[in-house]
Amino acid sequence: MRSALLIFPIFYLAQGYVFDCLDDCECDTEDEVIHCHNGDRTQLRLPGGTRLRGFPVIGLTYNKIVTLPDEATLLAKFPDLKVVDVERNPDFDCTTVENYEHIKIVSDCFKNITEISKVPKLFRPTKECDVSCQASKHYAKLHEYVLSLWEILKDKYDNFDLDSTLRDIQEFFTMVVKKINNVGRDINNRLEAAKAQRNHPKQVTPMPEPNEVSITLTEDETGI
Repeated sequence: MRSALLIFPIFYLAQGYVFDCLDDCECDTEDEVIHCHNGDRTQLRLPGGTRLRGFPVIGLTYNKIVTLPDEATLLAKFPDLKVVDVERNPDFDCTTVENYEHIKIVSDCFKNITEISKVPKLFRPTKECDVSCQASKHYAKLHEYVLSLWEILKDKYDNFDLDSTLRDIQEFFTMVVKKINNVGRDINNRLEAAKAQRNHPKQVTPMPEPNEVSITLTEDETGI
């Protein structure tokens, strides 16, 4: 069912799209983020055969991840990877974080816990919110996660000028935030347009406007 629902954002997004990837994850080509939230996965499923380019961020929040593949393996499969978010994985092995030099592992380790909400799934269309509406709402939540992750990164790291990876991350998120702001305005406009259309009264054939008629009566008809 989930894979069927994932087709909704594909036809909606004009500049990018979200497609099903890995193990029930969502690959977002607009924000360039792989979303693998809210599951029971204990490990990150790697792409089979080929590399998956163009995704600097993987979000694995609210899972049961214990360890991640080593850095060399991750970079071989995800050449553009810069950040892996494993927040809210209670069994994650914090001793492995120091093994990653070129990838930043965002976690709850060392009591460095920040506020992060669950990313809701894509729901079935309803009478009040159709396919396009549900896709727009879900995509907006994916945007919110990306924005919150950037705030978390700024909170957890303070040496962006001294770390080349962090500089790359900063450059990436600066670009993404600009895109999200533009897409966010488009989403709001589409939601408002859809809402207005649902509330529009049913169209009916308009009645013809009455025209003035000139009537001339004879003397017999007037009785004069």
